[in-house]
Amino acid sequence: MACSTMTLKAFLFSFILMCLWKSSFEQEIFNPLAYEAEGDGVTDDSQALVDAWDSACEHHAPAIFLIPENTTFLSGPASFEGPCRVTPTVQIRGTLKAIDSLSAFHDPGWIEFKHLDDLHIDGGGTFDGQGSRSWSHACSYCKKLPMSLRLLKVSNTTVSNLTFVDSKGFHISVQMSSSINVNRLNITAPGNSPNTDGIHISESNDVKISDLHISTGDDCISIGQGATDVHIENIICGPGHGISIGSLGKYENESDVSGVHVRNCSISDTTNGVRIKTWPGSPPSQAFNFTFQDIVMDNVSNPIIIDQQYCPDAKCVAPPSQVKISNVTYNRIRGTSNEQVAVSLLCSQSVPCENVILQDINLTMASNITSNATLSTCSNVVNGSAVGTQTPDPCLTKV
Repeated sequence: MACSTMTLKAFLFSFILMCLWKSSFEQEIFNPLAYEAEGDGVTDDSQALVDAWDSACEHHAPAIFLIPENTTFLSGPASFEGPCRVTPTVQIRGTLKAIDSLSAFHDPGWIEFKHLDDLHIDGGGTFDGQGSRSWSHACSYCKKLPMSLRLLKVSNTTVSNLTFVDSKGFHISVQMSSSINVNRLNITAPGNSPNTDGIHISESNDVKISDLHISTGDDCISIGQGATDVHIENIICGPGHGISIGSLGKYENESDVSGVHVRNCSISDTTNGVRIKTWPGSPPSQAFNFTFQDIVMDNVSNPIIIDQQYCPDAKCVAPPSQVKISNVTYNRIRGTSNEQVAVSLLCSQSVPCENVILQDINLTMASNITSNATLSTCSNVVNGSAVGTQTPDPCLTKV
């Protein structure tokens, strides 16, 4: 009898341990379909999405906020806010589809995550911004159109393995955030869609972007004011406007930009390659410590360009830019230009660029262009130098 009692106690103890072990590894799933969402791509499921998130956020243990496969959730603006008891993992396996009418949007974001730490978004699904009806409302001095995914005041965050199509405004915006890793995304919009930047980064630190395929009507990646320690690599960009630092200096009290490093990228059929752009008449700020390395250009206009007279709508004030650009290195940039001027360094008369280095540049005319050899042009660059192989002939001092 004693033996049987001991055996029963051992069994119960093992059973309890097994249950505890199982519960510690299984994550509860929060699916909007359980919160009265239809998931049919027709019904507005905005509230159900937020309700499912709120429940996941309040859950006492690790959880999954799930957009399941073979579903399409139509929504207007949806804000997924923290802090949470434990930040849920976000798995987008189906499709999030934006309401196409602009009247539904009053804030700059469509899907927004904010005030969160240790956020991870993946799943192989799609963000469909349904932007085509909105693009006619875009202009540089108009209210910004909604971003498909806005990360605001988040940290230690990963976004990976997703598709973004036809955003109304930027496809992804990273703002006031730190320790962000974005990788393995496919971002597409028509080549004539305005302001549909693939990723825009501002007021953020320690951002890593890698292994993306971006084809839009604007910058593949744009770096705005206050961005520091940004690493970009293995990007396939084009068509679009290339990879840009800026535009900078449009507004008062902009923060400096520093430590942007772009490497191992392929840029094709774009209106610019790697670009730094600042507005004329800008308030004083600084942009420094940039490297562009191992970039391949294919049929690109303006493969290497600094433009401190950036003014897309010709509605700018006349005084020169006050954004000070310094310590910029272009290393092993090669490929073809579809314009004769392949290197253009147009710096500010008021605060000239300093310490710009061209190293091992090889940019020739695209085969479909009947023109002479490529050229370079420089203005207002001090302490600049050209090192190693140079095509076109450099406008900086060769050392």
